[in-house]
Amino acid sequence: MLRDRLITAAIAVAILVPILIFGGVEGVALLVLFCSAVAVSELSSHLSAFKEVVSRVFLFLVGFLILAGFYLAPLDKTLTVIVWYPLVILLLHLFLYNVIENTIESIVQMIFVTAYIVVPLGHAVLLGRVHMGTVWIFFVLVVVCLGDTGAYLMGKYLGKHRFSRHISPAKTVEGIFGGLVGNFTGMLAMKLVVPQLPAFHLLIPLTLVIGVVAPLGDLCASMIKRRLDIKDFGSLLPGHGGIMDRADSLIFAFPLTYHFLLLAGFVTIS
Repeated sequence: MLRDRLITAAIAVAILVPILIFGGVEGVALLVLFCSAVAVSELSSHLSAFKEVVSRVFLFLVGFLILAGFYLAPLDKTLTVIVWYPLVILLLHLFLYNVIENTIESIVQMIFVTAYIVVPLGHAVLLGRVHMGTVWIFFVLVVVCLGDTGAYLMGKYLGKHRFSRHISPAKTVEGIFGGLVGNFTGMLAMKLVVPQLPAFHLLIPLTLVIGVVAPLGDLCASMIKRRLDIKDFGSLLPGHGGIMDRADSLIFAFPLTYHFLLLAGFVTIS
């Protein structure tokens, strides 16, 4: 199990790092598009509304339009994308009223899937467009991934007190603390590699908040899997499950980092 996780992680790093370093915003956008499409496919395959081909086609279309808006629209206008996409989903179902029979179910689940996956992961595109955007994407990935590693190792070898017996019995209180250690190790590593990052008075609270919400994102995914009665969302990544099983923490971390930096005044969108 650990061997498979390490091999998969090494392959992922070998693919992600060159794309993020040399691909620019375009590379980030294509990477997010791919990951979002796979994650949407994984989750929607377990939902009743997407048994019909037409619903799945329009789900992917709406997801593509959201990411295109995040990539093309001026940063200070991207709120328009978030406001309008649920209304676009409603209009699509209006025009296809006689085609999609389970209208309410399809509307609700389409909004849920895009709001849960595409909009949060799309914030990586928004983050990539601001000053030092690629560095901030690396920051989120390193902090979250080392946090996951710390939680896994501490929980595996020292974990005794269960954190959530009903939703995710494998998680322990010791694992949570191990995750925070990993989060702050990632923050220090990024600050050493990129001294241009802001001072610790901004990085420390950002890392702490990421360290809190990332496990919550993991627990939310576990909750959904419990209700759907599945172990993993997919099987694309040996030892990890699917893209959704790895992106659950990032779904919370990318939007949080983007809006934290905005509120802190470190980046501007006007």
